[in-house]
Amino acid sequence: MPAKKASKTKTPAKAKAPVRTKKKTEPNNGGTTGGATAAGNIQVRMYRVGFGDCFLLTLPTADGPRYILVDCGVHSKGNINVGGTSLIGEAVDNIAEVTGKKLAIVIATHPHQDHISGFGSFAKQFGEFSIDEVWMPWTEDPNDPKAKSLHDKRTALLSKLQAHFAALGVSDDSGPAAAVANMAGNAPAFAALHSGFGVGAKVQYFEAGDVVKEPSGIKGLSVSILGPPTDQSFLSQMNPPADDHYLRLSGGDQDDLSQVKPFVGEQWSFQTADPALGWPELPQDYKDQLKERANSSAEDLAFALDQCVNNCSIVALFSYQGKNLLFPGDAQYGNWKSWLGSDESGTLLSSVSFYKVAHHGSVNATPKEALEKMPDAKFAAMMSTQNKPWPSIPAPGLLPALDRKTGKQWIRSDAIAIAGAPSAPKGTAIPPVFHQGAFWFDYVLG
Repeated sequence: MPAKKASKTKTPAKAKAPVRTKKKTEPNNGGTTGGATAAGNIQVRMYRVGFGDCFLLTLPTADGPRYILVDCGVHSKGNINVGGTSLIGEAVDNIAEVTGKKLAIVIATHPHQDHISGFGSFAKQFGEFSIDEVWMPWTEDPNDPKAKSLHDKRTALLSKLQAHFAALGVSDDSGPAAAVANMAGNAPAFAALHSGFGVGAKVQYFEAGDVVKEPSGIKGLSVSILGPPTDQSFLSQMNPPADDHYLRLSGGDQDDLSQVKPFVGEQWSFQTADPALGWPELPQDYKDQLKERANSSAEDLAFALDQCVNNCSIVALFSYQGKNLLFPGDAQYGNWKSWLGSDESGTLLSSVSFYKVAHHGSVNATPKEALEKMPDAKFAAMMSTQNKPWPSIPAPGLLPALDRKTGKQWIRSDAIAIAGAPSAPKGTAIPPVFHQGAFWFDYVLG
């Protein structure tokens, strides 16, 4: 297996949208906005694939546009099919058409179905591309002993959780089962990625602190890898403290969206015992035992394992032509926290020109500290999201914060209406800086 790139250095730490057919409808200029790259502009395309991520970054060069694909996947429970055709498949067709089947870099940010499934399902199609480099996080390096240990533990836990939920007859649509499903069935994708899609692509593994100069020979491009950390104490940190994430406001109260409150309403309430009736209070230790038994440790483990995998995400900061584009995969609190405390984090975030919203806009991604350091109304953001299979995503509290920080220059993928698929709230505006295609949004950095 190829080793890490030797030249890397270290830094301190609601109209219905038509489904695209396979006929040619646009030139190979990377966009639908009149040849953005031909005019010397960077472009980001976000595909609507369902609950998943698929982003195509187009960089103008003296020799023509170069293309970087960041993730290509969709969750099996959040997939969108129209007329028997999945939008992730349509996205792969569009990528082939736009790029002329030439990709400088393919990045698989982390081992979740909703980010890498397309690499396996459409491995044959990707095998017809010319691909220079494949990037994955260090946690997927089969020659790294610590990575192999993490992988073996994850696989063993995943197997036990699958057996547990199967024995209980838990629906695959339930939250914890869906989390487990997101980690399963990814062997075809990894086979394709680890083999460089069989086209001689150089396979590399990255960790926080790596800096890549001019990858794939793209002059002037520098990529700083901010995550994942190698310290397991950061990998295991999932949820930020209450003052470092955006809370939903409801009737003047702040509700922590990470809390699950299944028993609400008067029928579940119980007032303090009436002394006149002689009802004794339960001893505190007995109350604690009941509370502990009421919680499903298997469900907790499923979510914890899922979130640890998110913390393994590659967090890449692309710097090109004076623009800085931040792609954090599904990084959750531990991944962010591992570098947010560095002296450089404020400078890095204050210079961001584009932000790919982490983890579909969940409550335990995009720490408040990070977003507040980004420049006011001087960057745009894209969020690939929908509320199936997790109704709590995107987190309501994050949306007004994005409005404020971007100057309303952000867009969510489910703003593209697809019949039968979850949609953004009615009246969701599409800012004019974003250009809508059949099932994608384009953003051009002028």
